[in-house]
Amino acid sequence: MSSAAESLDFQLDSPEVKNNPYPVLRRLREEDPVHYVEQMDCWLVSRYKDIYDLYTDPRLTGDRRKWEYYQQPAAGSFFRWVDDHGLMALDKKTHTMQRRLIGSGLTPSGVRSIEQKIRDVVDHFAKPLHGRTGVVDIMKEYTTPIPIVVVGSITGVTAPGVDDTQFSELAQAVIRGFFGMVSPEVLARSERNYVQLSQWVKDTIRARREKPEDDLISYLIAAKDGDFFLDDEGIVAQVSSMLAAGTETTSSGGVTCLITLLDHPEALERVRADRSLIPQTVNEVLRYGFGGIGGSQRFALEDFEYQGRKIRKGQLVILSSAGASHDPEVYADPDVFDIDRNPQGILTFGLGPHYCLGANLARAELGNIVDAALDFLPRGARVLHDQIETEALGMFDRKVNCPIDFGDGS
Repeated sequence: MSSAAESLDFQLDSPEVKNNPYPVLRRLREEDPVHYVEQMDCWLVSRYKDIYDLYTDPRLTGDRRKWEYYQQPAAGSFFRWVDDHGLMALDKKTHTMQRRLIGSGLTPSGVRSIEQKIRDVVDHFAKPLHGRTGVVDIMKEYTTPIPIVVVGSITGVTAPGVDDTQFSELAQAVIRGFFGMVSPEVLARSERNYVQLSQWVKDTIRARREKPEDDLISYLIAAKDGDFFLDDEGIVAQVSSMLAAGTETTSSGGVTCLITLLDHPEALERVRADRSLIPQTVNEVLRYGFGGIGGSQRFALEDFEYQGRKIRKGQLVILSSAGASHDPEVYADPDVFDIDRNPQGILTFGLGPHYCLGANLARAELGNIVDAALDFLPRGARVLHDQIETEALGMFDRKVNCPIDFGDGS
């Protein structure tokens, strides 16, 4: 290791790195692309080619039970079920069948078939924002409730007596337990919220057994792949995970899209004038603005050497999606937001057999969120960055609000 690499000294969870990981990632790519992080006894990979290769390297697994520091969650808990029966824990054959069952409606054609339903939901939450003035929390009033209504409509799950924002916030709290190195308090809150969320899923399963409808739960109750099927426990866990993950990522993603465009007004006005640019703009936001210094977690199944580094069996290997997305070997001028780039091969949703099942749905939602927002965001609207509040989640900070000044209407 070079002396320059040895001088790299940073904390993965420091505010400076979380707020702006790109200078550190740039140095890592140039000086030490497979970097040992003593703080966590793990490896941080920051170069696109290495991340691409390691996503499908058979010497690594996403099964966190293989981590040398793994601590088994309590019996009967949501996290125990996920560890023992979730997609990362399954053998290849079962994993393939389960993904086929769950993801059948989330293919590009499947998402196109529900595009109007997505747009109707987005328009419902966009309508009250037309003509607004003053400061608007775009996250609370717009991007937070949309995903839970969309995913709830697809799955069939509703939350009786709970409004859309509360339903979304509860679902988001579940997925926060999966962020890297979170506190025991976050894990406990995640587990408590899962109990409530799973009860709504169980209630929906009972109702659909009596009267099937056109939704995912009705499909999963009847679906088989050969002799393989999901029992009620599996349906509850997988649908609850879908509600949680789909809500958190798209809510945050919608905010990221709007912040990025508002911070680049020339690009925003181009897209406002030509809506055909929206898909490639969303692609560029996914590349430019998503991910902190961390990323997907993989665990070594054996001792092996990679790029001159000796990786130990059981060690954690972190694949930095932001590192890959800002690699100048793949994307010219990577720190520039360029809606004409239409980047290909971005790794924001992962790669290989564990590529995100909801990627097509997320893109469709983000595109519609941007499209509808262009009709209510006044020219000159600006993000009040100094008023944005965040919640610390291990290596990440999650926004909890996003105030935008719509102006006075003049």
